[in-house]
Amino acid sequence: MRSVLLGGLLGLLALAATVPRQSAHADHYPCHVPNYGFGFDTYEYEDYVTVYNHMIELAAAGLAVPPPYRLPSGEWVDVSYPGLETGPRNARQPRSHEATVPPSLYKAMVWVESGWAHAGGSVPYGGVGPVLVAIDCGYGLGQITTGMGHLASPPALDIRVPSARQAMIGTHPLFNLAEGVRIFADKWNSAPEFRPVAGNGDPAALEDWYYAVWSYNGFAFINHPLNPNRNPLRGEVWHCNDPNAPGFGTFTWGDYTYQEKVYGCVRYPPVPKGQSYPPPLAPGGPDQPPSSPSLAVGDTAVVRADGQCLNVRPAPAANPPLTCLPEETRVTIVGGPQELDGITWWQVTNGQVTGWSAGQYLVKVQPPPAADAPVNPAGRMWPPLEVAMPSLSVPAVAAAFAPAAYSECADRGFAGGCAAMDFPTTIPELGITPHTDPTPAPAPPLAGAFLGAPKLQVIGERAVTLQVTASSSTAASLTVRNLGTGIGPFRVRTSAAWLVVRHPNDPPGRVVDGGVAIGKDLPVVVSTSPRSVQAGLDSVLEIRINPALLPQGATGGTVLIEPLLGTLQPVTITVTVQRSGSASGPPQFPFRRILPNVTAEGSP
Repeated sequence: MRSVLLGGLLGLLALAATVPRQSAHADHYPCHVPNYGFGFDTYEYEDYVTVYNHMIELAAAGLAVPPPYRLPSGEWVDVSYPGLETGPRNARQPRSHEATVPPSLYKAMVWVESGWAHAGGSVPYGGVGPVLVAIDCGYGLGQITTGMGHLASPPALDIRVPSARQAMIGTHPLFNLAEGVRIFADKWNSAPEFRPVAGNGDPAALEDWYYAVWSYNGFAFINHPLNPNRNPLRGEVWHCNDPNAPGFGTFTWGDYTYQEKVYGCVRYPPVPKGQSYPPPLAPGGPDQPPSSPSLAVGDTAVVRADGQCLNVRPAPAANPPLTCLPEETRVTIVGGPQELDGITWWQVTNGQVTGWSAGQYLVKVQPPPAADAPVNPAGRMWPPLEVAMPSLSVPAVAAAFAPAAYSECADRGFAGGCAAMDFPTTIPELGITPHTDPTPAPAPPLAGAFLGAPKLQVIGERAVTLQVTASSSTAASLTVRNLGTGIGPFRVRTSAAWLVVRHPNDPPGRVVDGGVAIGKDLPVVVSTSPRSVQAGLDSVLEIRINPALLPQGATGGTVLIEPLLGTLQPVTITVTVQRSGSASGPPQFPFRRILPNVTAEGSP
């Protein structure tokens, strides 16, 4: 494990302060005015822990998706695994598909990227709805940005039409994960030409992936371990929100580099959302965890409210609240407990406000365990693994992470691979050796189960007439149904920007560029309150005209629905425009999308 001498570290930090600071960035930004990414629908598995574990294991082994295939349009869909180069800088071996990505490493990365969610926050687990899209237009589980731009062809088919490959990454979680692993493998393979080499370049060694992990988030100085904006006392790795891990309650997300976050979640894997973390293992008895700590007057606690703030009230259950404390705020217990309305209330203070808060959102801050203490695996989403972070007390490692080594490499555009940043991950005299991932190899037939055999049917007229005024238009309905099994992804293409396809109840401004129809073999949650589940789900769409974009003289256009997996038979709907007189009042379909500090007009 990393052992950092504080004096030496502070000296290195003094050097780091001389390196120009860079803002965080991804390798590719696909979001540009006037568009803010594509409108993709997806399916979010309800048993996400089991399913996404299996999917990531398949993707990491290069077994998740079919070989590259061609659509009737002539486009290729290819997110295939590229294989890995192996070996140190001076003895690099060609790519091999036998060399694979450690699945636990990519599981941790997906947790850091998306919290294991492929759909947006409005979509329940088990439901269908818009894909999760970040502010930089990272899509889905792997927050894929590379290759997802829409201002050029390629990668997009057109400025407003995604390629089939982009649509698959946005709509289907298995293809999204396969693409994320492909990108991760490419980051690994960029050494030694454009990246340094960690250790002996052994893909079986978790520690040898250090620079590839860094590069997945962008090989920028913001993720350098000696970035002066990072607290030098933060410890080895992020606690991954485990209340029993070192640093919890003291250091937060922003204190850590991307690599420290990912390796932290390898070391301290999360628990399923809404579940409690297991207690730490008792010293000397790894199978005998102590009883869960309870709060008492005098304890220090931290707010854990699932990303929300915690109300502090003048008395138990009393309104209005005095304040609302942000997630991870430290408080001191000064009174209580009191039981009221089925809630245990504690009197807390943060030094500025004193009041009463619900105890279930307060976690007692424990004395930090030793960094190499065994981690209780009970209830976690994947087994915890030991990892050894770069030991800056070792001269060869300290030299590799000297800020000047990074600066010199960045000045050359990373050409030549930054040999001065190569560092050893095996140091026998200090007992430092790499660790491996013991996750069993996945069963290849699982991929077929997740891919299913979709067979899409488009229900609706193949020729429609839409009436349009100066401010509105009529709509034509169509339904995409999956007569087969699994997730049935499809792309929507219109011949002109003034033709819009959307769901009947979509908010203004949203269009559907790619969707899914779910086979009856998959349960779909259609309501959470009351809970309602049905077998499969159709995609119900409507075609409209945006009058603001309709040019003079336009008389018609086409809408193309293209299945992207399974039975690949596209369907074309011909649209005839019938103009009416002007209408007063506000437009029914204003096509306005508002983001913070940005307002854009036009069909997104």
